[in-house]
Amino acid sequence: MADETFQLITPEERLRRAPFAPSNTSAEQHFKNIRLENYSQLPLVDLEMPAMDHHVLIYNYNPPSSEVRLRCGGVHYKGVWQSQMLSLVPAFQDNRWLIPEPQSGSLHILFPHEAVRKVIEETANLSPDSLELQSLFQSDDPVLKHLCELILGEVSADFSSGNLYMESLANASIVHLLNRYSNKAVTDQQDGKINRSGLQKLVEYIDRNLAEKISLDRLAEILNMSSYHFSRSFKASTGYTPHQFVLMRRTYKARELLLDKRLTPAQISQLTGFSDQSHLNKQLRRVFNLTAKQIRA
Repeated sequence: MADETFQLITPEERLRRAPFAPSNTSAEQHFKNIRLENYSQLPLVDLEMPAMDHHVLIYNYNPPSSEVRLRCGGVHYKGVWQSQMLSLVPAFQDNRWLIPEPQSGSLHILFPHEAVRKVIEETANLSPDSLELQSLFQSDDPVLKHLCELILGEVSADFSSGNLYMESLANASIVHLLNRYSNKAVTDQQDGKINRSGLQKLVEYIDRNLAEKISLDRLAEILNMSSYHFSRSFKASTGYTPHQFVLMRRTYKARELLLDKRLTPAQISQLTGFSDQSHLNKQLRRVFNLTAKQIRA
């Protein structure tokens, strides 16, 4: 629960305070509900941090072999991590880490507290003011591990799947954390389907903006829905997640432009929202079992 009597630091301040830098981050992607910091080779760590306005989920994909110590709020932990174990430092809790071995690797997944509040308000119709997430040190949660692997895959691929995919993974992670590790479980409500005119509005918007970054919040806003309920209703209505549907529209539009033969594959990649020609070819092979060159032949 937030305590207004002390100063919270931001993720940027957290990075400035640390004597080491992440290998790569999501800073340039401007995701709304998630920030990522990948530390592929951490040094020895003896670090104390003030409380922050983000919740930090830590995915230990290459943990150290020696004992790790953590003080989070007033709770002390120690133990040896196994591969893919997870830790969670909730917002508003100061923390101190001791990792006495270099070369370990972990992905830090930061969720703004405001994004978590938003999910509670949209899904549970409850006041989020008394929200409390519990700290974790050696969690072996299979659902979170799977979500973290998907997120780490996007980091490794330079976020080639775009905002919509990453923001959907963030929402799924937040909902799971709330259901399993908080005092504000999200009720599983039945979501209705989107009507024909609503779907037509969405398709028209998507097709007009294929070259742009399409966010989950913007799609939900078109129908005056929360992003959480929009994702569920869209899947129930179309059989696709929003990310899958947008990717399909991009792929079919790219095929149409390739058959037209007036633009280069590189230009078509840009016009249809693919990160590069390689990403376009990968998707064309997946859907049509053909490359851009083979389609154009």
